[in-house]
Amino acid sequence: MDNSTIKENIRRIRNSQGLTQEQMAGRLGISLTAYRDLETGKTSMMNANVAKIAMMFDTTIEELVLGYRPVQMPEKVLRETQEKYGKHIDTMKKRIEDLEKLVESLQETIDTKNEIIGLLKNSLDKDK
Repeated sequence: MDNSTIKENIRRIRNSQGLTQEQMAGRLGISLTAYRDLETGKTSMMNANVAKIAMMFDTTIEELVLGYRPVQMPEKVLRETQEKYGKHIDTMKKRIEDLEKLVESLQETIDTKNEIIGLLKNSLDKDK
């Protein structure tokens, strides 16, 4: 990733959208100095900031890095990919839901046990 290309692309897109460096810094949650250092290349770009900046500009990371939007995947290829992996994706989504429910249940169990431990400690403290 060529840092000078990224900073030039960010500056170009920022200017085209009429945003100031101060506005960008505020949206990124960083200081104006930190943002200026990113845009001038005094500090290297951090991947998290590149992704945030791309989202703010409603563009892709590729456009920030390459300076242009890459060609989109043809509809036929996209459809074939969805057909090929759709069932796997649905299965994984279901598995994730099941695991999230399990985690929630385990957290409830932990909370209950912590309450019992707290009650027992209070009972022991009163007996002393």
